[in-house]
Amino acid sequence: MHETADIAAPSGFTPPTSTGSGAVDQACAIWHALAELGVRDAVLAPGSRSAPLVYGLARPELEARIRAHVRIDERAAAFTALGLSRHDPAHPAVVVTTSGTATAHLHAAVMEAHHSRIPLLVVTADRPAELREVGANQTTRQAGMYRSLVRFEADLPAPTVRRATDVELRTAVSTVARALAAATSEHPGPVHLNLSFRDPLVPHVEPPAADAAGASAAAGAPAADEDEHATGESRDAIVLTRRSRPVPPQPQPVPISSRTVVVAGDGAGPAARELAEQHVLPLLAEPSSGAHAGTSLVPGYPALLAQVMADRGHPLRPDRAIVMGRPTLSRSVIGALLGADDVDVIVVDPHLDWADAARRARLVVPAAIGEDPALAADATDETDTTDATDATDATDATDAAGASAGTGATERDLTAVTDTAELAARRAHLAAWSRAAAQISSGLPRSWQQTAALAVWDASGARDTLVLGSSSLVRDLEQHAGPTSARVIANRGLAGIDGTTALAGGIALAQQDPRRGAADPGRVRLLVGDLTALHDLTGLIIGPEETRPDLDVVIVDDGGGRIFSGLEHSAAPPELLRRFFTTPHGTDLAAAAAALGAEARELTTDSLGTALSQPGPGLRVFVVVQEEHSTLSSTL
Repeated sequence: MHETADIAAPSGFTPPTSTGSGAVDQACAIWHALAELGVRDAVLAPGSRSAPLVYGLARPELEARIRAHVRIDERAAAFTALGLSRHDPAHPAVVVTTSGTATAHLHAAVMEAHHSRIPLLVVTADRPAELREVGANQTTRQAGMYRSLVRFEADLPAPTVRRATDVELRTAVSTVARALAAATSEHPGPVHLNLSFRDPLVPHVEPPAADAAGASAAAGAPAADEDEHATGESRDAIVLTRRSRPVPPQPQPVPISSRTVVVAGDGAGPAARELAEQHVLPLLAEPSSGAHAGTSLVPGYPALLAQVMADRGHPLRPDRAIVMGRPTLSRSVIGALLGADDVDVIVVDPHLDWADAARRARLVVPAAIGEDPALAADATDETDTTDATDATDATDATDAAGASAGTGATERDLTAVTDTAELAARRAHLAAWSRAAAQISSGLPRSWQQTAALAVWDASGARDTLVLGSSSLVRDLEQHAGPTSARVIANRGLAGIDGTTALAGGIALAQQDPRRGAADPGRVRLLVGDLTALHDLTGLIIGPEETRPDLDVVIVDDGGGRIFSGLEHSAAPPELLRRFFTTPHGTDLAAAAAALGAEARELTTDSLGTALSQPGPGLRVFVVVQEEHSTLSSTL
C-alpha cells in the first residue's frame, strides 16, 4: 500500500549546461535529482576520484538545498550520515567516498543501516571499466561489495569524457530515483551507487577564443571540436520519477489474556505503549524502545523477569508475550521469556526479517489491534448494560493511550466495558509487577557507573535526544531507569561500538538544522563507556570550516569493558579476563578529546548533573571517573 505521490512536486528539471567534464555533468544532474527528491545533507570524505561530486555539490543553486559536511575518516563520515538519516528517515543522507580502501570503511555503517532499517545512500566513486582488473592505482572490486546488505545497487558506467550525453544523464537520474525509492520503501535501508568517472575530474574552463586558437596554432595542433568541449549548450529537461510513499499496514487482531505482557524492543515506538495501556498489560520496554513511559511501564523488569521465568508456578508468570520492535538486551527476555515453551509469542512487525531469536513465535502480524474479551468490540452497541460508574472507572486505565493499538491502528472507542472485574484484576496484576520489580531493584548493588548513567538519563527532557552506546550502561538503564520523555536512540541493529560518536554527531546536526524551524531544538547527549569512546575518537574530529554539532559526550571511564564481567566470562581467570576481555587502556580520555578539538573535562558523578544542566553550544566531552581516581582537571 502506498500514499498518493505529491502531484504538486516538479515533474523534472533541466540540468545545468555542460561543464566541459562528463563526470562533473553527471554529478551535477545527480545532486539536482537528490535535492528535488528531498535529500538535505551529504557527508563527504576527501578524495580525487570523487572530485566531480564535490564540484557538482558546490554549485550555488545547490548550496542552500543540500548541506555538505566533510569528515576526514570514511567510517566517521558514514556514521555521521547514518545519524542524519536516523533523525529523519524521510530525508535520508548521502555519504560519498573516493575509490579503493575508502569504500571498505563504510561497511560497518551499511551493516547497521541494514539491520536497523535506516535509509542511507552510499555513493562510491570508481575507475572506468578500462582501468579495472589491470592493476590501476586505487582500483578494487567495488561494484556489489555491499550486495547482501543493500536494498538496491547500481554500477553506473562512466559518462562521455567532455560532455555527458542526454541519455547518460537520464540514466543517472533515473537510477538515483530508484535508489532513493528503495532506501525509503516498505523495507527501508541502505542503497549503493558505484559511479565510474573518467578524466577530466574537474570542470573545464574555456580560454578566450583567440587565445585558444593561438595556442593550438603554436602547438601545431588542430582546434578542438566545438561539440566536444562545448560548455554553454542548453540541455533537455529530465523527467524525475517519484514513487509514492508507503502507508502503514492495516492492523490485525491479536489475542489478549489476563497474563499477557507487551515486550517493547529497540524501535518499537509509541504503539507498544498504546497497546499495553489500552489493555492494562505490563510493558517491558527497553531504553531505546520509544515506549519507555506511561502507566503500564514496569521499570526494573529484567531482574524480576529472571525470577518469574525460573519458577513455572510464579503468580506473575506470563502466558503470552506480544513483541514489538527488536529486543536485544536482556537474556531474561530473549531466552527465558520468549524461549519458554509455555509462553505464546506473537510478533508485531511489518517486515519479513522479524525478530524471533528463540524461534518460538506462533504468529506474526504487520500491525496489531487487541482482541480482548474484557473490552467491548463495538462501542455503538446500545444493548450494553454495564454499570456506568464501573465502566467509567475501568476506562480510566485505558484513556491515556488514545485510541490506536498498534502501528497504523484505526481509532476505536473503548468506553463500553464488558468485564470490569477482569480489568480491575489486570490493574492489580500490573501493580504487583511494578511493586515486585521496584523491590528487587532497590536491593541490587548500585555502582558509580550506574549513578552516572542515571544522571544523564534524568537530565534529558522532552526536547532532548539521548544516544546510548553498546556497553554495560544501556543495561544499567534497562534495570534502573524510570520513565522518560526524551527521544532515546541506540545502535541496536548489530549492537556494535563502531561510529557511535559520529552517529550522535549526525543526529545533533540534524536536530539543530535551522531549516527544521525549531526555536529550541533541545540538546543531544551521548552516553558511552570508555572503550566505545576510544573506538571512535575520529568522530570528535570536526574541521574548522565545518558546522559543529551541539553535542554532549559523556564517557564513563572505568578502565575497560565492564560488560564482560557480567557475562559468562566472569568465571575466567582474573588475568585472562582483565587482559583479553575488560582490556584496560591506560588512556587519558579528556586529554585525547581535547587534542582532537573538543572542550573536555574530567569530573565525578557528584558534579555530572550540574555540568549537564549548564548551557553551552558546540561539542563538549565529560569524562566521568571514580572519586579516588579523579584528577579534577579543568577544561584542557
